[in-house]
Amino acid sequence: MTAPTSQRPRALRTLALGVPLALAACSGKRPVPAASDPEPAATAAASDATAPPQTEAEKARHRVVFADRTSHAYLLLLPPGADAKPPSREDLARLVREAFEDRLEDEEVRLLLELIATDPDTTRGPVGMGQTDDALAAQSAARLRDVLGLYIDVLPVAGEGDRPLIVPRALVDPVLTRALDPDERRSLPDRSQALLLRAEYRNRHAVRGLRLLQTLVPLVAHKTHALIHDWDTGETLDVDTFEARRLRANLGNVADQIAVVPFPDRTHTGPGGAPMVRLTTRGMRRFGSPDLELDGLPRDPQVLQDGTFLLMGLASQVARAAELHSTGFAQEAEDVLTIHAQDVAQAYSSREGAVPRCASCPETTYVHLVRRPALPDDPRGHPVVRVVAPREVSDAPDYDHVAWVREALADLLGSSRQRP
Repeated sequence: MTAPTSQRPRALRTLALGVPLALAACSGKRPVPAASDPEPAATAAASDATAPPQTEAEKARHRVVFADRTSHAYLLLLPPGADAKPPSREDLARLVREAFEDRLEDEEVRLLLELIATDPDTTRGPVGMGQTDDALAAQSAARLRDVLGLYIDVLPVAGEGDRPLIVPRALVDPVLTRALDPDERRSLPDRSQALLLRAEYRNRHAVRGLRLLQTLVPLVAHKTHALIHDWDTGETLDVDTFEARRLRANLGNVADQIAVVPFPDRTHTGPGGAPMVRLTTRGMRRFGSPDLELDGLPRDPQVLQDGTFLLMGLASQVARAAELHSTGFAQEAEDVLTIHAQDVAQAYSSREGAVPRCASCPETTYVHLVRRPALPDDPRGHPVVRVVAPREVSDAPDYDHVAWVREALADLLGSSRQRP
């Protein structure tokens, strides 16, 4: 497949600190000026005069902004009778010092202790123009700091009112609890208290803040005999499984971090009106990214597996693209993203041989991300973006999304007949 015109290299695009995770509401293919800066007069002239006019809402749908600051939480499901009082920061620091007593000078151990010691609210101060060189330097350093603090609390699993902390069906779902042994699974209804550990960080240094949190969580879970619930994916894990699936800086094993969940596709139908499926990721929040959705898939297990591979490869690339720029400003997704078979393989790098390869196909496809309205089954308070063809294809009146999905999967992975 020939690369779309808009895939040609362009200058890195950034956004000012403070833009919320999700999608900003104006267009552009350049660094976005601060709110106090005037819009360059050349902006209008830079647009394609032959393109139909777009409303601001339509422009916003096609602009994906990654977070300059994000967070991830684990809920440690405590055994019956456990102390409902949250551990102090010093309790957690002591646990880390004991576990790494021969590595206390290592940078990441030092940063883990810093994460534990910091209340995230103290790192949320407003960012304004400094009046002195020292103030400006302090603001620049604050934008680049990647470890922003840890929240610690103990909460009832049942939640408050009609809003449970953990959706009850997640604790009885055989897929979401598949890592547990029968005794652990039977204990879930009696684990009525959850220790919350939620880290705030920036996506820098191979998502170091997330990796530090994932170093702390199994230490605490082992000490408290807790099971570990991932609030984003809905999975509940034992300590050994959690350890095996931790994010590794040298692997980039994104497929161990997120889940892909199937839902009915209410937009598209197959031949003869056959129902179709949309696949949506859960867990991209931890990388400072919206979740990703691919719809227009037939109810064919092989095709759904291929769709999952595509999403995992895209997630691997997006996790890297969302890394905070060296200036301290958040990144904006390119109009066209290229997914390679190598991206898929890297996502599954902890599972050798998990991804098929195709010697007779390009092993590459090109996609565009576009915002869609929120749906009731979306993750709480987190945006989802659709994966579609590049705009020069998907903006056309005769765009056939179902046919494009079929072509994209064949380009990336080949058909089952082509695979070795």
